[in-house]
Amino acid sequence: MLDRQTLLLLLIGLCIVNGIFSPFLKVAIPITAALMPELFPRTLEWVLFWSSILLSSATLLFSGVPAALYEHLSSARRDSTASMWIWLGGALLLSLPAVGRLA
Repeated sequence: MLDRQTLLLLLIGLCIVNGIFSPFLKVAIPITAALMPELFPRTLEWVLFWSSILLSSATLLFSGVPAALYEHLSSARRDSTASMWIWLGGALLLSLPAVGRLA
């Protein structure tokens, strides 16, 4: 059985893959160009980098909502991996379009 730390690494890796290969990158680019810090130049490379970071973070955030609801509503033990599996499943569902582009 996988422990919580291994599941977290798998989750983060899946979110990174979604951030890089997501078809929603076209939507994130204009948003990122407007929100990008002034410290970085507005070149294509930096905009794509921050767009990928934005999509990866959004995947991590939104896929954690069902896991947080499960932990709040259930009386599961604190060291249970059930919420991590729910979190990973939510990230996988959100990453299906990106995984489909890889195949």
